[in-house]
Amino acid sequence: MRTGLEGHDNDVLVRHHMPTASGFIRGVAGGNKFTSTFVIEDIQYHFSGGFDPSVPPFTCDQATLLYTDLGQLTTTRDFEGKIGTDTVSFTIGNGPTITGRLDMPINPASRVSGSGTWAQN
Repeated sequence: MRTGLEGHDNDVLVRHHMPTASGFIRGVAGGNKFTSTFVIEDIQYHFSGGFDPSVPPFTCDQATLLYTDLGQLTTTRDFEGKIGTDTVSFTIGNGPTITGRLDMPINPASRVSGSGTWAQN
């Protein structure tokens, strides 16, 4: 018997097994640029770039990066996202997501899109 929940259960199971990393994301320089850093196995992975439209300054010091494999965290990638009112979420074109609760709310919320570049050190 099909309940209609089969796909939902699979999504939860798949997400549960995807690696995560903790870090931060914050807005910089005039409202349409950002920087983020996540630590994976003692290596810092930085994703930074720009988006439109511009938003007020924002900080999320408890951000989570969800990814499938480290190969996704390379080169320049397009993303779409939402900033505000209480959360930030970026979905990167090749799969990873960055999500978290804003340290201070931003009103109104904005849907943004742009591109960022991964670097590591």
